[in-house]
Amino acid sequence: MPLAVRDPELFGVTESSVALNFRIEDGAGPVDARAEVLLDGAVCAVSEGPAGTRHVRIEGLEPARRYRLDVAVRGADPVARTPYFPESFETHPAPPGGEVARFATLNDLHFGEPRFGGVLTDDGEWGGEHADWPCVRETEGPVPYWKLMNEDAVAEINAADVDWTVIKGDIADMGKPEQFAAARECFAKFDRPWHAFLGNLDFYALLEGRTVDGYELLGQPRAPRTLDLAGWRLVLVDTVRPSHHHGELDGERLAWLARTLEETRETGTPTLLFMHHHPVPPERSDTYPNKIGIRPEHSVALFEVVGKHPQVRGVLIGHTHRNRVRRHRAAGRTPFAEVGCTKDYPGGWAHYRLFEDGSFRQEIRRTSSERALAHSTRCAGFFQGSYRTFALGTVDQQSFCVEGSR
Repeated sequence: MPLAVRDPELFGVTESSVALNFRIEDGAGPVDARAEVLLDGAVCAVSEGPAGTRHVRIEGLEPARRYRLDVAVRGADPVARTPYFPESFETHPAPPGGEVARFATLNDLHFGEPRFGGVLTDDGEWGGEHADWPCVRETEGPVPYWKLMNEDAVAEINAADVDWTVIKGDIADMGKPEQFAAARECFAKFDRPWHAFLGNLDFYALLEGRTVDGYELLGQPRAPRTLDLAGWRLVLVDTVRPSHHHGELDGERLAWLARTLEETRETGTPTLLFMHHHPVPPERSDTYPNKIGIRPEHSVALFEVVGKHPQVRGVLIGHTHRNRVRRHRAAGRTPFAEVGCTKDYPGGWAHYRLFEDGSFRQEIRRTSSERALAHSTRCAGFFQGSYRTFALGTVDQQSFCVEGSR
């Protein structure tokens, strides 16, 4: 049977590297046929398998250079081009200054989730199981899918030798003590410090009439709070209204944030904000997932606060399970970067580098163990094939550079 390259994805670009994923299939499914990855027509990597989704990372590229990209398989048709796998890509420019620190983020880990997939309602909520809407259950396989995805992400972060990791909420799927216990057991495997704050799901025990203190169970200080790293200020913002899906930044929380940002503006300290929910401008509040973001009137106030503080280099977000970068006029050039979830598709984490001139860089990495790729690939086709388009985002939504000054 003829071979074909399926679902190629350009996944992560830096000034010196690129990563991509793909499968080789015949009419019966994935095979371990040889594949060559070519840049400008020259073979830069060879993949002999596995018979499933493959992850290839190429290092040693030149900064600020455009490369023509291809995957060649003997007997296969040329690779189909999509927004996720263009004909070429450009590496980022060389960093303008010295690197001072690295960190990682995880979000939407959903420890204890019983299933993923099934029917999706018009409002974007889960509507039950149905034969025509596939799903995966935690009881399938030797370990629950959320356990393998989260543990393998932690292992990759350890290998990346970051200074610490920030976990941006939705840690326990229904806010149950045993789910927080599973999370803490997993986080104990970090080689370096980790810092967590809670999302909306972490309070959902309230829906069953139980009060569970996730911060205490994780052994973490409560948000909001700040962290200092190599001359940068990291601000962990609390956007949760317990037992509700949407987020809020009411007057007291926003006043705390404004005071905190005044401090870093006075000292000229480059600052990053971290939050679980994403802000929503009023004109976009009627679409999913904006219906479950920060209340529009609170979002407008947030944009105004950020716009007054040029030292805020970025706002790093979870919750939406997708890779997107938004900018809002009132907030100036500050990017609001949503990062896809860790526990399903595309199944990964974000890698950040901070520089002495106040610039930073984001690179989304897909968890690349064979079992993680198998699970995340399966999930890509959920919700009648729409999940891949919703979650993945193009490479410029995954990996980007932010200058040190405006």
